[in-house]
Amino acid sequence: MTSPVGLRERKRAATRQRIIRAAQVGSLEHGLEGVTVEGIARAADISPRSFFNYFSSKEAAIVGLQPAQERMLTDDEVDDLPADVAAAVSAVVLAAFGNQVADPEDELRHEVFRRYPQLLDEYRSLWKASKQNATASVARLLQRRGIATHERDATAFTLVSMCVATIRTMLVGGATCDVGDAASVVTVDAVARAMRAVSAVLRSGP
Repeated sequence: MTSPVGLRERKRAATRQRIIRAAQVGSLEHGLEGVTVEGIARAADISPRSFFNYFSSKEAAIVGLQPAQERMLTDDEVDDLPADVAAAVSAVVLAAFGNQVADPEDELRHEVFRRYPQLLDEYRSLWKASKQNATASVARLLQRRGIATHERDATAFTLVSMCVATIRTMLVGGATCDVGDAASVVTVDAVARAMRAVSAVLRSGP
Protein backbone atom coordinates (compact mmCIF):
# COMPACT_ATOMS: atom_id res chain seq x y z
CA MET A 1 0.00 0.00 0.00
CA THR A 2 1.38 3.41 -1.00
CA SER A 3 2.24 5.68 1.93
CA PRO A 4 0.78 9.22 2.05
CA VAL A 5 4.30 10.66 1.77
CA GLY A 6 5.13 8.48 -1.23
CA LEU A 7 1.87 9.37 -2.95
CA ARG A 8 2.42 13.06 -2.29
CA GLU A 9 5.94 12.86 -3.76
CA ARG A 10 4.64 11.11 -6.86
CA LYS A 11 1.88 13.66 -7.37
CA ARG A 12 4.37 16.49 -6.99
CA ALA A 13 6.72 14.82 -9.48
CA ALA A 14 3.82 14.39 -11.92
CA THR A 15 2.96 18.09 -11.64
CA ARG A 16 6.61 19.08 -12.08
CA GLN A 17 6.85 16.92 -15.19
CA ARG A 18 3.70 18.51 -16.65
CA ILE A 19 5.20 21.96 -16.07
CA ILE A 20 8.46 20.99 -17.78
CA ARG A 21 6.66 19.55 -20.79
CA ALA A 22 4.33 22.54 -21.04
CA ALA A 23 7.30 24.91 -20.86
CA GLN A 24 9.28 23.01 -23.48
CA VAL A 25 6.37 22.62 -25.90
CA GLY A 26 5.40 26.26 -25.36
CA SER A 27 8.94 27.45 -26.10
CA LEU A 28 9.04 25.46 -29.32
CA GLU A 29 5.62 26.69 -30.42
CA HIS A 30 5.83 30.34 -29.35
CA GLY A 31 9.54 31.03 -28.92
CA LEU A 32 11.39 32.01 -25.76
CA GLU A 33 9.90 35.49 -25.77
CA GLY A 34 6.39 34.30 -26.54
CA VAL A 35 6.09 31.62 -23.88
CA THR A 36 4.94 32.93 -20.49
CA VAL A 37 4.58 31.61 -16.96
CA GLU A 38 0.82 32.12 -17.29
CA GLY A 39 0.71 30.10 -20.51
CA ILE A 40 2.86 27.33 -19.03
CA ALA A 41 0.69 27.16 -15.91
CA ARG A 42 -2.49 27.01 -18.00
CA ALA A 43 -1.12 24.18 -20.15
CA ALA A 44 0.03 22.29 -17.04
CA ASP A 45 -3.37 22.79 -15.38
CA ILE A 46 -2.04 24.70 -12.39
CA SER A 47 -2.20 28.30 -11.21
CA PRO A 48 0.62 30.76 -12.00
CA ARG A 49 1.21 31.02 -8.27
CA SER A 50 1.67 27.25 -8.01
CA PHE A 51 4.24 27.40 -10.82
CA PHE A 52 6.67 29.18 -8.50
CA ASN A 53 6.44 26.33 -5.99
CA TYR A 54 8.35 24.29 -8.56
CA PHE A 55 10.50 26.68 -10.61
CA SER A 56 11.92 30.15 -10.12
CA SER A 57 11.56 31.17 -13.78
CA LYS A 58 10.22 30.02 -17.12
CA GLU A 59 13.80 29.35 -18.24
CA ALA A 60 14.38 26.97 -15.31
CA ALA A 61 11.16 25.15 -16.23
CA ILE A 62 12.16 24.90 -19.88
CA VAL A 63 15.54 23.33 -19.08
CA GLY A 64 13.83 21.20 -16.44
CA LEU A 65 16.18 21.83 -13.55
CA GLN A 66 15.70 23.76 -10.34
CA PRO A 67 18.07 23.16 -7.42
CA ALA A 68 15.96 21.90 -4.53
CA GLN A 69 18.76 22.06 -1.97
CA GLU A 70 20.61 25.36 -2.27
CA ARG A 71 23.07 24.89 0.57
CA MET A 72 25.24 22.26 2.20
CA LEU A 73 23.43 20.12 4.76
CA THR A 74 23.96 20.91 8.43
CA ASP A 75 25.52 18.38 10.80
CA ASP A 76 22.10 17.59 12.28
CA GLU A 77 20.63 17.00 8.81
CA VAL A 78 23.56 14.75 7.89
CA ASP A 79 23.13 12.78 11.12
CA ASP A 80 19.45 12.24 10.26
CA LEU A 81 20.32 10.54 6.95
CA PRO A 82 19.93 6.74 6.62
CA ALA A 83 22.60 4.63 8.30
CA ASP A 84 23.33 2.84 5.03
CA VAL A 85 25.92 4.93 3.15
CA ALA A 86 24.47 4.19 -0.30
CA ALA A 87 21.02 5.26 0.86
CA ALA A 88 22.46 8.36 2.55
CA VAL A 89 24.31 9.44 -0.60
CA SER A 90 21.20 8.78 -2.70
CA ALA A 91 19.10 10.89 -0.34
CA VAL A 92 21.60 13.77 -0.54
CA VAL A 93 21.70 13.71 -4.35
CA LEU A 94 17.92 13.51 -4.76
CA ALA A 95 17.55 16.37 -2.28
CA ALA A 96 20.08 18.48 -4.17
CA PHE A 97 18.60 17.85 -7.60
CA GLY A 98 14.99 17.60 -6.53
CA ASN A 99 14.60 14.33 -8.46
CA GLN A 100 15.17 16.26 -11.68
CA VAL A 101 18.11 14.39 -13.15
CA ALA A 102 17.17 14.37 -16.82
CA ASP A 103 16.59 11.32 -18.99
CA PRO A 104 19.54 11.41 -21.46
CA GLU A 105 17.22 10.11 -24.20
CA ASP A 106 14.64 12.87 -23.80
CA GLU A 107 14.23 14.05 -27.39
CA LEU A 108 11.95 16.98 -26.60
CA ARG A 109 14.56 18.43 -24.26
CA HIS A 110 17.28 17.87 -26.87
CA GLU A 111 15.19 19.72 -29.45
CA VAL A 112 14.80 22.67 -27.08
CA PHE A 113 18.57 22.89 -26.66
CA ARG A 114 19.11 22.57 -30.41
CA ARG A 115 16.65 25.39 -31.05
CA TYR A 116 17.85 27.60 -28.18
CA PRO A 117 21.51 26.81 -27.43
CA GLN A 118 21.65 29.86 -25.14
CA LEU A 119 19.60 27.87 -22.61
CA LEU A 120 22.56 25.57 -22.12
CA ASP A 121 24.19 28.31 -20.03
CA GLU A 122 21.14 28.34 -17.71
CA TYR A 123 21.17 24.57 -17.50
CA ARG A 124 24.89 24.33 -16.82
CA SER A 125 24.70 26.98 -14.11
CA LEU A 126 21.86 25.19 -12.31
CA TRP A 127 23.52 21.80 -12.76
CA LYS A 128 26.84 23.08 -11.39
CA ALA A 129 25.15 24.58 -8.33
CA SER A 130 23.26 21.36 -7.61
CA LYS A 131 26.33 19.18 -7.98
CA GLN A 132 28.47 21.44 -5.81
CA ASN A 133 25.85 21.39 -3.06
CA ALA A 134 25.50 17.63 -3.25
CA THR A 135 29.27 17.08 -3.25
CA ALA A 136 29.78 19.36 -0.24
CA SER A 137 27.02 17.55 1.66
CA VAL A 138 28.40 14.10 0.80
CA ALA A 139 31.87 15.25 1.90
CA ARG A 140 30.33 16.30 5.22
CA LEU A 141 28.57 12.93 5.41
CA LEU A 142 31.84 11.03 4.92
CA GLN A 143 33.52 13.16 7.58
CA ARG A 144 30.70 12.69 10.08
CA ARG A 145 30.65 8.92 9.48
CA GLY A 146 34.40 8.66 10.02
CA ILE A 147 35.00 7.10 6.60
CA ALA A 148 38.76 7.34 6.21
CA THR A 149 40.04 8.86 2.99
CA HIS A 150 42.86 11.21 2.14
CA GLU A 151 40.87 12.57 -0.82
CA ARG A 152 37.52 13.22 0.78
CA ASP A 153 36.40 15.82 -1.76
CA ALA A 154 37.38 13.62 -4.71
CA THR A 155 35.58 10.67 -3.13
CA ALA A 156 32.47 12.74 -2.54
CA PHE A 157 32.52 13.99 -6.13
CA THR A 158 32.88 10.43 -7.43
CA LEU A 159 30.01 9.18 -5.27
CA VAL A 160 27.72 11.99 -6.43
CA SER A 161 28.66 11.34 -10.06
CA MET A 162 27.97 7.61 -9.64
CA CYS A 163 24.61 8.36 -8.07
CA VAL A 164 23.60 10.73 -10.87
CA ALA A 165 24.68 8.18 -13.48
CA THR A 166 22.66 5.51 -11.68
CA ILE A 167 19.54 7.70 -11.70
CA ARG A 168 19.93 8.41 -15.42
CA THR A 169 20.37 4.71 -16.15
CA MET A 170 17.21 3.93 -14.20
CA LEU A 171 15.27 6.57 -16.14
CA VAL A 172 16.39 5.13 -19.47
CA GLY A 173 15.73 1.58 -18.28
CA GLY A 174 12.23 2.43 -17.10
CA ALA A 175 12.87 1.62 -13.42
CA THR A 176 10.44 4.31 -12.31
CA CYS A 177 7.02 4.72 -10.83
CA ASP A 178 4.36 6.24 -13.08
CA VAL A 179 1.59 8.57 -12.01
CA GLY A 180 -0.94 10.16 -14.31
CA ASP A 181 0.97 11.26 -17.38
CA ALA A 182 3.99 9.00 -16.88
CA ALA A 183 5.99 11.27 -14.58
CA SER A 184 9.14 9.53 -13.43
CA VAL A 185 9.90 9.18 -9.75
CA VAL A 186 13.17 7.63 -8.63
CA THR A 187 13.28 6.65 -4.96
CA VAL A 188 16.18 6.71 -2.54
CA ASP A 189 15.83 2.97 -1.89
CA ALA A 190 15.88 2.13 -5.61
CA VAL A 191 19.01 4.20 -6.25
CA ALA A 192 20.74 2.77 -3.17
CA ARG A 193 19.99 -0.81 -4.29
CA ALA A 194 21.41 -0.11 -7.73
CA MET A 195 24.56 1.48 -6.31
CA ARG A 196 25.10 -1.43 -3.92
CA ALA A 197 24.69 -3.88 -6.80
CA VAL A 198 27.34 -2.06 -8.86
CA SER A 199 29.68 -1.99 -5.86
CA ALA A 200 29.24 -5.73 -5.35
CA VAL A 201 30.19 -6.41 -8.98
CA LEU A 202 33.27 -4.20 -8.70
CA ARG A 203 34.35 -5.91 -5.47
CA SER A 204 34.00 -9.35 -7.05
CA GLY A 205 36.31 -8.49 -9.94
CA PRO A 206 39.92 -9.69 -10.26
